[in-house]
Amino acid sequence: MYRKSSLGDQPEWLTSFTSSLDKDEPLFRAVILTALAHFYHLWEKELIPRDSNSVMAWLLKALDEESEILSGNYEDVHEALEEWLLKNAGKNAGWLAYGKSRNDQVATALRLTLRWKIIRLLWEINMLRSSLLETAEKNLDVDIPLFTHLRPAQPSTVAHYLLYIEDECSHHWRMIWDILKEMVDLSPLGSGPIVGSSLPLDRKRLADLLGFAGVEVNTLLATGSRSFAILSLSSVTSLMVSMSRVAEDLIIWSTPQFKLVEIPNDHVSTSSIMPQKRNPVTLEIVRAKSAEIIGSLTSLMAIIKGLPSGYNLDLQEANESMSAVDEASDSIRVLADLFKRVRFIGLDIPSTLAQDLAEKLVKERSITYREAHSMLASALKESEWDIERAAKSLGLELPSFEEVLRSRERGGSNLDILRREISSRKKFLQDDIEKLTEYEREKKEAEENLLRLARESVEE
Repeated sequence: MYRKSSLGDQPEWLTSFTSSLDKDEPLFRAVILTALAHFYHLWEKELIPRDSNSVMAWLLKALDEESEILSGNYEDVHEALEEWLLKNAGKNAGWLAYGKSRNDQVATALRLTLRWKIIRLLWEINMLRSSLLETAEKNLDVDIPLFTHLRPAQPSTVAHYLLYIEDECSHHWRMIWDILKEMVDLSPLGSGPIVGSSLPLDRKRLADLLGFAGVEVNTLLATGSRSFAILSLSSVTSLMVSMSRVAEDLIIWSTPQFKLVEIPNDHVSTSSIMPQKRNPVTLEIVRAKSAEIIGSLTSLMAIIKGLPSGYNLDLQEANESMSAVDEASDSIRVLADLFKRVRFIGLDIPSTLAQDLAEKLVKERSITYREAHSMLASALKESEWDIERAAKSLGLELPSFEEVLRSRERGGSNLDILRREISSRKKFLQDDIEKLTEYEREKKEAEENLLRLARESVEE
């Protein structure tokens, strides 16, 4: 459609090579809303004929005609929509291109689409945080060892471990929230191909019509940059790297060799030939998804790093990376469900008391810690690594697990402190839920208002 008048017909196989139509489905609704906001703004400012308002009726109808509109042989969803409008609304549909480029339209649609994907992800993170806090509260007094180099290191509790995961989630929630509000939620619409147009478009009005928090003022940045996508996906990737480590913990801890965790039945599968197997399949997929998401981020950055400033069609191929946010949301949802019902099996390993025994030696003998460390290491070797025998050989009484756990300060395994931490984090979580609820409400209201304005203009 766009190239025919100046370049002539192109072979279908070559058109298919450069077309993004088969990948544009996730953007479809956002593309329609973007077109609707632009057309309504042209109409309200009387930059186009008043009788062109019928085009908005067809744009509203287009929201329910996705399969029909995307069924042809087009370069992208924008060309497909415009062709469909010209066929159904007549020549007035030609006003849609007035003062608008596919460059600012796709940038706008990407941000609108990414905004909803991130909102969903933030809700899933909050559900996981809730599950973690609930399970931590139920397992406050369940002792487990924690590991360095995958060897038992020090005694701790299930609650201490779960609060570590909740902290990871909370930190990433705030980072993703800030990127959403400060970078993603800015409107590129009205930027044209790279430096706007001669039309007196009110970009703030266009932003308001689509519920954006503000305007991406610099038009070159607005149309040709995907930094908002890179930063969003970077933070999501970081989150998933952390969650992959958690999945790995639970996979290892659920093995017969460790016996620290019992994974819920609907998160495991058996073997097709070995009936005794309880394979942690959902956790394995979470672990794999994190690798796929790393790949999406790498692909996005690799596509963009070699481009000159301004829009290039390479950016079209970067759009698919946004599906990684959905993959992350699905993975977080799996973990939230698992942590609601996972069963932790308490285990005390006496060797994890070695550090506390060495510190006790310092206090009782008034020696340096390095001397105490050496004395205890020698005693352990002589007792064949039996810590109780080693303590006895040094004339010491092995501290109890309760004594050791209570000695830990804030951020450790002290039960009283953990109770307060859980209570405090519940309040933080509730604050985040309220912020997200209000934010989502505002965006839904803006969309409903745009549709209402379009319907009212059609009735004039």
